[in-house]
Amino acid sequence: MSDLPAVLAIQRAAYGDGYQESAAVLGRKLELAPQACWLAQSDGIAVGYVFAHPWNDAGAPPLHAPLQALPANAAHGFVHDLAVSPAARGLGVAAALFGRVRDWSAGTGHRGMRLVALADAVPFWARQGFAALPAALPPGYGAGARLMERALRD
Repeated sequence: MSDLPAVLAIQRAAYGDGYQESAAVLGRKLELAPQACWLAQSDGIAVGYVFAHPWNDAGAPPLHAPLQALPANAAHGFVHDLAVSPAARGLGVAAALFGRVRDWSAGTGHRGMRLVALADAVPFWARQGFAALPAALPPGYGAGARLMERALRD
């Protein structure tokens, strides 16, 4: 995926200005884990994206800060961001993107997946098999955000 301007436009439409991350932050994730990032298109137009990367048992990475490196022996796939343009909501784009990233994480041999769900997304992620963990989050994720995890294998 190399269309960061389209990703940034979807991000702004999905979240507004409060969670807008820079092209540098997202580009670094893409640079570190290109095999875990996808752009969804409909009729040649970007309608959603997912950015993920390997992660360890630590809490969540900071928001709005480029990752310096990935952990050497990651136990989890971390879904950094999955967003769908408002016009494409309800069309299965989010579930399809999550399926891709879940398959990547399982294929990599991770034992589970983690993410930070913003308050209004907790129910969606719970339907995908994620459960909240009792963990403090770095600043910027907002009130009601939860670190969540789901198993991929026993």
